[in-house]
Amino acid sequence: MIKRFAAAALFIGVLGVFTTASAQTVRFGAGQQGSQNYGVNAALAQAIDERTELAATLQAFGGPTSYLPMLGSGELDMAAVVTPDFGDAVRGTGPFSDMPQETLRVVVPLFPSPVGLMVRADSEIGSIADLEGKRVAWGMPAQASLQPYLEGALANGGLTGDDVRPVPVASVANGVAALVSGNVDATLFALRGGAVVEADAALGGIRWLPFDNSPEAVERMQAVAPEAYLVTVEGDAGVTGIPETMDTMAYDYVLVARGDLADETVAAVTKLLVDEGVAIAAKNNVLGAMDRETIQRPYPDLTFHPAAEAVLRGE
Repeated sequence: MIKRFAAAALFIGVLGVFTTASAQTVRFGAGQQGSQNYGVNAALAQAIDERTELAATLQAFGGPTSYLPMLGSGELDMAAVVTPDFGDAVRGTGPFSDMPQETLRVVVPLFPSPVGLMVRADSEIGSIADLEGKRVAWGMPAQASLQPYLEGALANGGLTGDDVRPVPVASVANGVAALVSGNVDATLFALRGGAVVEADAALGGIRWLPFDNSPEAVERMQAVAPEAYLVTVEGDAGVTGIPETMDTMAYDYVLVARGDLADETVAAVTKLLVDEGVAIAAKNNVLGAMDRETIQRPYPDLTFHPAAEAVLRGE
């Protein structure tokens, strides 16, 4: 439990789903295979393909700085993305400072995405503060919006980038690979990302470092990563690397679309998730935290697609 504190459409990667030639196609963008983002987008695309009259395709990219501009240009239609990336994109800040994506719109809020600092299970590192002087995966230019969240995680433990030894990596997935190869001592990653189980098997076990839930530590974290908050992950929730209940960082996943995507397409996807989202989540572990409450979560500072907004209001 996690609580808050075309004749055919071919899925690129592991999916191959065939649909009729007359179906309207929804083109999804996603992050690298093995990442949580890829898994989330793959699960959503498959649900749309199987449960609506729409077809769905999925294409993997290095990160949101690659695929969100393709939504803005009309080359893609939808993508699930975390709020740090989406916020930077629509504001034209961070890695999107030279390519603002003001036309993108929220379709449906999805669920909180717990992330944390991963270390080897046999490491002597037991807390975030213990990372002082240690090698930490750093930079992540393919997912540059997440760098402040890495720094926010360190801030939770009273550290800054000057207190660790940064090791440049291209993405969070590359950070996990660097941990497996022994090039880093810790890396930021999603708790339910596909590469977690692989790293656990390769290293003989991984662990997640607990976050400090004191008001002072949370304030330090949010001063660097304002959209972050803490969630409690129960020790019996089946999360690899968390044998005992602990707090970790989270931000939210949202499904977004290009602003000019047809109203009927957006409405069909929104209705699917409103009506069947809980059932879909029950069959896809990567969507497991999605429920009726998270789907209806308000975002006053973000603009929704009008067709999605109408469905979410029950119109």
